Amino acid sequence: MMESHAQESRPDLVGRDDERFREQIAFFESVLLEWLEAERVTVACGSWADGGIAELLPRGKATLLPAAYQGCFAGVRELRLDGLEHHLHIDLGRVHQLTYSIAPSVCFAGKPSFEMRLLTTGPGGARTSRWSVSLMLSRPYVGDTLASNELAWFFERARLHVARRPDLVRFEVSPDVLRSERGDQVRICLATTLGLPTDAPWHDALRELDGGPREARDDSSEPRSLELLRDALRFRDASLVIYRERTLVEFQTEKLAGVFKYVEDGHVSWQLGEFQDHHCHLALGAVTRVLFSAEAVPCQGGRLNYTVWFLAPGSCGNPYRSDGYFSVVLNRPYDGDAPRLEIIDQVLSLYRRYRHESWVEADELFLRALGGEADEGPACRA
Repeated sequence: MMESHAQESRPDLVGRDDERFREQIAFFESVLLEWLEAERVTVACGSWADGGIAELLPRGKATLLPAAYQGCFAGVRELRLDGLEHHLHIDLGRVHQLTYSIAPSVCFAGKPSFEMRLLTTGPGGARTSRWSVSLMLSRPYVGDTLASNELAWFFERARLHVARRPDLVRFEVSPDVLRSERGDQVRICLATTLGLPTDAPWHDALRELDGGPREARDDSSEPRSLELLRDALRFRDASLVIYRERTLVEFQTEKLAGVFKYVEDGHVSWQLGEFQDHHCHLALGAVTRVLFSAEAVPCQGGRLNYTVWFLAPGSCGNPYRSDGYFSVVLNRPYDGDAPRLEIIDQVLSLYRRYRHESWVEADELFLRALGGEADEGPACRA
């Protein structure tokens, strides 16, 4: 099965064969092996948010086969259960963080589960809070009572792994658990494991285990489309458009004060607009292509509408263009029947400036509007 997968395009991980990437995979693999050695573990595949979960019970008899591929597939591992044909493929190269999580679970009739979730990247390598695989305590309860020895093992693993790689491991407790009577029992068990007084508040226990806010990740490389976006946001009489099913948001470019790197608790996003004014946050690292487009649309009386599309792999939820993460579009390229050449030329000039970048494209109508320069620019893609 994996041989065919290895031939697929991976725009989120292309070229990932660097030392940091390999070290990260090795750490995730070591933690996974440590969990799989314990008989107390269930491997859960899927999320109830997506409608279903499959569970594997390795009972300490699982084997994680060594890497079979290189490059962007270096993280692919096959999990085998002794004596069984069924197995699981996990791509540790798609994991960006391990989260030790305590949250209500249908598996325990709404009582908290104790899981280690493998959070995955999304389109363009953007970090997400989603997971497709988690490892959880199989028996955290004896009847209706918390099994303190099981929880102690869970907390010890969390403390150990957070200490080893605070940049890759987090610990979180659902607000529903924090506010519940059951959550108070969990807090006492956590405090005991950490050597704190049993009346230590959640805040103190979590700070002791998780180490508090992280420093920002080393994310010094700027998204390659950043300067092009900054130039596009200087357009006059244009809008930044974010279109999703049943929702369309527009920011007039002349009212956006620029693009700013925004870091909170180690997570990086890009803020468009001043914090004190209307603004939005976008994962610019997810943008893999920029498309200059001209289309005849009803809102312009059947004339050409000029758009700079910022595209990401996979569906972005845009009902008009599935890979359309966001766009910058001219608002009034015409004055009556006459084109406003100084407004339209903003887009044409921006394309001329970036046309030789491998990730910049233009559709056929745009190249025609450009005036016979199609053979000099990148390949035309409608």
